[in-house]
Amino acid sequence: MPTRQRVLITGAGGHVGGRLFAHLTTSGTRTRALLRSQQSLPEWASRAEVVFGDLDDASMRHEILRGVDTVVHLATRGFSSVVAPANQVLQAEEDISLSLHSDAIAVGVSRFVYLSSIHVYGDSLVGQVDDSTVTRPNSDYGRSRQRIEERMLHCSLATTTQTVVVRLTNSFGVPISRRPETWNLLIHDLCRQVVSSKAMVLRSDPRISRDSMALCDVVEVLANIVSRAQPLQGVYLLASGETMQLSHLAGLVQRHAEEVLGISASIEAPFRQATVPPTFTLDTRRLRDEGVRIPNNRSQEICDLLRYAQQEFGRVSV
Repeated sequence: MPTRQRVLITGAGGHVGGRLFAHLTTSGTRTRALLRSQQSLPEWASRAEVVFGDLDDASMRHEILRGVDTVVHLATRGFSSVVAPANQVLQAEEDISLSLHSDAIAVGVSRFVYLSSIHVYGDSLVGQVDDSTVTRPNSDYGRSRQRIEERMLHCSLATTTQTVVVRLTNSFGVPISRRPETWNLLIHDLCRQVVSSKAMVLRSDPRISRDSMALCDVVEVLANIVSRAQPLQGVYLLASGETMQLSHLAGLVQRHAEEVLGISASIEAPFRQATVPPTFTLDTRRLRDEGVRIPNNRSQEICDLLRYAQQEFGRVSV
């Protein structure tokens, strides 16, 4: 891969995309960022090539792929337990993602990175889970991501384009620009509750397990994947590797809220299932075998998110 490669980020205004856009641009990577609509951008964005447009426009896809070495495709929505995306929305994202991948192969892009989701595992998310665990999605969202993965990997066979599918765990962190929908994410919601009411109410069984990865760690690994000279191909699970119960995650937020905001927040867990929820561990062995380090800055990202929540919702002087 060229040292001064040009990287295209689709969905550069999104939850993960915004942070990756900032990370690559400020670290000197030649970045082309695709955003859906006109918006004000931070000063550092002037160092990148910013394009506004929609991927369902074939001429737009051809234009943004010109001269690109690596594509990081993030222009698909993340899973939401609050509002599930409609099937027609998922189908549209599927069609657009596969068209972009096909166009990238046609113009000779060296590496295509697709950000998928651990929701493809579905019913297999029990016990030890790694890159090779059989996928058994149990939601329309998971099935859609599984189809995209399979089609991309199949279409890249016998081509010179390396297709890298990154199955991302739950992630959290301070957004580059305001994104109200992210406050529905678990740790975001807990931070908001701390600031708004000095109390956290868990809306699910506190024994449910989650692997939650800080956005700063996610983008560090993605940047490593982008810049690696060695070939990469296939599925790579990206997770913190540390599973915690919801009650323990809330306890972590509680402790950091006391440290950084001086707020003593209570924790309430009014809901409990009849059966004990299954536990799992996500093993990122393929990335580790490639020599990719998986950082863990969860506590720092929680502290930053608490400060951000204080700016957005704070009523308490600190």
